[in-house]
Amino acid sequence: MKNRYSADIEYLTIGLDHAKVEVEAFVNLGCPYSKVFFDVADKVLKPYADDGHIKLVIKHVDRTKAQLLRGTIANNYVDHDDPVEGYSTMKELFDTQKSWSGSFRETIDKCENELGLPELKAQYDRGQEVLKDFNERGLKIVPTVFIDGEKVEDYKPTELSEEEIADLFKKKIKPLL
Repeated sequence: MKNRYSADIEYLTIGLDHAKVEVEAFVNLGCPYSKVFFDVADKVLKPYADDGHIKLVIKHVDRTKAQLLRGTIANNYVDHDDPVEGYSTMKELFDTQKSWSGSFRETIDKCENELGLPELKAQYDRGQEVLKDFNERGLKIVPTVFIDGEKVEDYKPTELSEEEIADLFKKKIKPLL
């Protein structure tokens, strides 16, 4: 594990660096569509990552709009340098999103008091790098997903059900393995 208080820019990564397929997802903890993506990723993509077939890279996009800003605050408590701890924290925050995303007080209470997490200063630099990458690619919404560097154009998070999203990612991943 890296020094979680340093500014080394790493992203929450599940799976092997040399996995055959890389899935890169831009999400925000306060976004309900990112929650749906994460739920699908946990069921469909993570098992492939756990088996070493894919590398799942989760990049949190710090946004300043209402509920997304509360997701940005919550992200300051996620340890992206420790994949097990970071993924677990992110899963807990997505699973309980409605209970903490209503106010800044609820967000901080959830992270500090309920989960007992320290605020990680390295997140500020990481957040700037992710936002720079997000903007340079001309992206506008979270979640946005890439498979092996190609944007998944037919992934329409506001139009597809959770089941349709799961089927889409299964269809995209299986031929690449």
